[in-house]
Amino acid sequence: MPAFEGLRVLRQYGADWPDAVTSELVPLIRQVEATADSLDLEAAIFLHEQVSRDAPHGSVGFYRECISTVILLDVPDWAKLVTLGRGMFIKRLRDDEFRDVRSLFRQAKLLDDPPELDDVQWWDALQTHVRLQRDLEFNKRARDAELLSLEREKAELAKAGIDKAPVWMAIDDNTAGYDVLSYWPGEYGPRNKLIEVKSTVANPPSFTLSRNEWEQAKKFGDAFVFHIWVFSGDKPRLYEKTVAEVGPHMPEDVGKGRWKNAIIPLKLPQVG
Repeated sequence: MPAFEGLRVLRQYGADWPDAVTSELVPLIRQVEATADSLDLEAAIFLHEQVSRDAPHGSVGFYRECISTVILLDVPDWAKLVTLGRGMFIKRLRDDEFRDVRSLFRQAKLLDDPPELDDVQWWDALQTHVRLQRDLEFNKRARDAELLSLEREKAELAKAGIDKAPVWMAIDDNTAGYDVLSYWPGEYGPRNKLIEVKSTVANPPSFTLSRNEWEQAKKFGDAFVFHIWVFSGDKPRLYEKTVAEVGPHMPEDVGKGRWKNAIIPLKLPQVG
C-alpha cells in the first residue's frame, strides 16, 4: 500500500509539474507532502516505470492497474489463490501478513457486492493470467524432469557398458507414448526401456496419469517404466515404478462412467 500510494502521489505531482523529472519530484514530495513519511517512494519510482502512464491516478482504476502490474511482473504465491474464486481468495488471506493485500483490493473496489461487469472482467483477466503462468511453470518443471531422466539414463547406460545414448522422445514425437527411450542390458543385446516422466510438488507426493498414458503403459508392458521426480525437497528425488506396481492402484470404469485422469500416491501401499 505505501508503494502504490507513493506512486499515486508521484503521478499527481508529475501532473502538476509536467516539466519536472522524477528525481526532482521526490525531494519536493518529501518536503511538502504531510504524509511523505508513510510513502514508499523508492518502490514508487520503480513502479512508475512499470505501471501504465495512462492509469488514472485519481480513481479506483489506478489501484487496479497497480495490482495487475505487480502480479503480472511476478505472480506471488498468494495471487495463485485467485483461481479459487473471489470469495475464497479473500478468505484464504485472513492472516495479518495479508492485511495490506486485502486493503488494496478493497481500495480498488474489487470486493464490492454485487460486482459490476468491469469488476468481473478484471477478475477473469487476472485468473486467466495466473492459470497461464501456472501452466508455464508446470511445463518447465516437466522439461526439467525429462532432462534429469536423460542425465540419469546416460549414467546408467555407461555403467552397464551400453554404447547407446538415451533419446528425448517427448521433444521429437508426441505420439510415441513415452518421453525417453533408453535401454536395459539384455541376453542378446540392449533391450528398449520406455520411460514416461512425471514431476510433482505435491505433499504427500503423488502423480497424475491420464487414461491414454495408462493405455500406452499397458500396451508396452514390462518395457515401460515411470520416472517420477519429486521437486518438493531440497533437491529432486527420483522414484521409478513399473506398470505392475502402478496397475493395482488404477481406477476402473463403472456402469456408463469412464475415468479420465487418476491421481496415484507415490508411496504405493501394499495391495492384497
